[in-house]
Amino acid sequence: MERKPRLLVAISFVMLLIAACKKTEDLPDLTSNNVASTSSAAAVTGNVTYTLVKSSNPTSTEQAAYTLITAAMDSAVWYMNHYTTFTKALTVTYVPSVATADGNINGSIRFGSNTYYMNLATALHEIAHTVGVGTSNVWWNTLIVSGVYTGSNATQKLRTLTGNATAVLYGDSQHFWPFGLNYPTEVTSVYDYIYHCQILEAMQADGL
Repeated sequence: MERKPRLLVAISFVMLLIAACKKTEDLPDLTSNNVASTSSAAAVTGNVTYTLVKSSNPTSTEQAAYTLITAAMDSAVWYMNHYTTFTKALTVTYVPSVATADGNINGSIRFGSNTYYMNLATALHEIAHTVGVGTSNVWWNTLIVSGVYTGSNATQKLRTLTGNATAVLYGDSQHFWPFGLNYPTEVTSVYDYIYHCQILEAMQADGL
């Protein structure tokens, strides 16, 4: 008489495990820089590309940096091309004198010697600079007013994503938040990358 309930419990536990695996199998692996390659949930819409400029005879330090930067940029470009419609040709360089990393509206991205910043979050953040966040006249003169983002499309996107009808995007001369990926530590799940891109896409509709 006692075996049947135990068997049912065991079967239920196995079914829950299977369901959990199915729920997460389409999500990228957050432990890897190449997180994007495992997700098939989004359709390709953008055309962001990059070229990593390398030394003709790289040192071991340079080669190690190239490996990390390539992994970060491959994933970042994947997210941009699956969750935005931006078109941008980027030129990426390794410049040890750069303190962290930086991006310019001319399409250039530089990574410094600190390997902590050679990651997906930083790569997406710098790509945002190349498409106008903190680098365009419309950002400084129109979209950011007294520390608040004024564009209606990105504001509504934030409210939809968060379920908060009064949520506000904040910004300064260089950055926006939340979901600006201003620090790698902001990332708690793959959805932070996705939401970052979706907000950028809405910013494009606002004139970015």
